Amino acid sequence: MEIRQLVSFREVVREGSFTAAARKLHMTQPAISLHIMALETELKARLLDRDGRGVRLTTAGSALLESADAALASLQEAARRIAEIQAPERGTVVFACGDTVALHMLPPVLTRFRKEHTLAEVHISNHGSKAILEMVLSREADLGIVTRPPFLDAALWSRVLIEDPLVLALPPKHPLAERKRLGLQALKEEAAVLLAKPAETRYLIDRGLRDAGVELTVVMESGNLEVVKAYVANGLGLSIVPEMALTASDRRRLAIRPLPAKFPVRRIAVVRRRDRRPGLLTTDLLRLLAEQFSAHGG
Repeated sequence: MEIRQLVSFREVVREGSFTAAARKLHMTQPAISLHIMALETELKARLLDRDGRGVRLTTAGSALLESADAALASLQEAARRIAEIQAPERGTVVFACGDTVALHMLPPVLTRFRKEHTLAEVHISNHGSKAILEMVLSREADLGIVTRPPFLDAALWSRVLIEDPLVLALPPKHPLAERKRLGLQALKEEAAVLLAKPAETRYLIDRGLRDAGVELTVVMESGNLEVVKAYVANGLGLSIVPEMALTASDRRRLAIRPLPAKFPVRRIAVVRRRDRRPGLLTTDLLRLLAEQFSAHGG
């Protein structure tokens, strides 16, 4: 078996077709087909079933895919470590995080990192927590910052950086804005603008409301907290948002109130693969994150 044959096989499975895999690998479709045919001939087994809807793994194909993933990951890791040995200060760290983290948590950390490692690069990739975890597991990202779910894959190492409370955000002229403290029962059937599902933060919001027996009238959802805050400020409804996402400007244009102590809290965690030994740059980035957020009670 050749490495390029395994790469072609894996991409056909990932993309779901020979045509898409060829496009992804900048190859011709006949070349991809030859690679798969060579593997099937050598292994004396059919690896893929083709039909009008795409390709499907056979039992033999599933066995090969698992081994191919492990082999290609080992080669990729070896190449990365050799590159770090040869030029430890010239590497690249791929960092996956959400918009709120990118806007409100990372700037001071990345500023310090750039001062210490002027030749290094950091690539930031913005996604939801589920996609971030998948990127770290598939080695597409070296590090990820997520709203930590109740259960993490055993292949992941994690450390909680900070606990971020959820708070109530009200339009400034909302009748409830006159009260300094509010029980959740006061929110029943109120119009609300919420972070869209399936965000982990939305899961925490829904859980907290469900546990309190409170149902809001959701008039709008958005995957962007900046949009949510803007619509609340314009009077479309109240919201429940992470305290981290509030700027000084937000606190002037919104009425912010604490939620009851029993309401769920976001736990913001950094994650990486356990079996991927962090190099110099990743280690220093982890150190800077720990230093920054230990100073903030994380």
